[in-house]
Amino acid sequence: MLATTLLVTTLLTVMLAASFLLVSAEQRTTDNSFGTARALALAQAGLQAYFAQNRGLSDTSTYDSTRITLVLGYADVVAVKVRPSGATSGSTLALWVVRSSGVSTSPVMAGQVQGAHTVVQFAQLNPGALPARAALVTLNGVVINGGATSPTPSHPVSGHDLGSIAPCVSPGGLAADTFAVSTPTGKYQVTNVQAPAGIGVESWYPSWSNLYDSTHIDWPGLVGGNFLPDYTIPPAAWPPLMSSNYLVGFVNGDVTIPAGQRRGMLVATGNVTLAPSAHWDGIILAGGRLNPNASSAIVHGMVVTGLNMALGQSVAPDTIQPGTVLLQWAWCYTQSSVSSLAALVPVKNGWSDTWTTY
Repeated sequence: MLATTLLVTTLLTVMLAASFLLVSAEQRTTDNSFGTARALALAQAGLQAYFAQNRGLSDTSTYDSTRITLVLGYADVVAVKVRPSGATSGSTLALWVVRSSGVSTSPVMAGQVQGAHTVVQFAQLNPGALPARAALVTLNGVVINGGATSPTPSHPVSGHDLGSIAPCVSPGGLAADTFAVSTPTGKYQVTNVQAPAGIGVESWYPSWSNLYDSTHIDWPGLVGGNFLPDYTIPPAAWPPLMSSNYLVGFVNGDVTIPAGQRRGMLVATGNVTLAPSAHWDGIILAGGRLNPNASSAIVHGMVVTGLNMALGQSVAPDTIQPGTVLLQWAWCYTQSSVSSLAALVPVKNGWSDTWTTY
């Protein structure tokens, strides 16, 4: 009887221990599956977050990496150039491979290993492009009127290059100079003012739409939301004076650039006014007109006005009075503002989650 009791007790103990082991193994298997699924989601989220960032890559870049912190984990993203741009490579865009390794840092069971998964996406580097037509590209036309008794100012608009601005090196001379003004035929008026300096005035476009097409700006798409600026005004304040970064700002409506020196690309759906002592280095894209009515205002770079004409709106001509503004073309500021828009664009059907097995 005692032997039977011990045997039954032993069997029950073994069965209970086996049940605990079985449940534990199932929990670990389930946790592994959850960890793998979470790691895949984290890797993909990190990949998408990376593409949404402005990493400041250029044609000379070859490598980039960052860690993106996410809920219950993180993703280590590494981008490597695998083919440069150029005719010899068969493509005008450089080819990159972007690898995102997601790690799940919150396993359900204590002591369980962290889930990890890696996904890869091929991408091409779009360097950003904005043809440098002139220092002032005005779809709506421009009036530079000094008046009968006003003194004649020295070149209120100039297509001569400002020169190199460290670390940017301008090509200099004719290679860097451009037109002072580009405008449709019959939309350029000047009275009692020296002719703009530079290559001259480009006004042979038969209509504003021809000039608009030459800018390669998709204004309806831009104002329709196909645009991700670094800051908006309002509600955000203006960026720091002379920030080392070439930021992209957006204004839905009219805007007045305050005093102080700033740089980058400013996009405004309305009119752009320059306050006294305002100094902008880079690019200004205005849906409306430019109001340079401050005697101490300066723009070094390129200004495009009248873009709302692409939306079917009527825009009054820009008016520049003598001594109001010095609008001078700057190759370096313009190129730097455009290069800040460079971004990696995923290649269609170029995604893989088995890259580590290759």
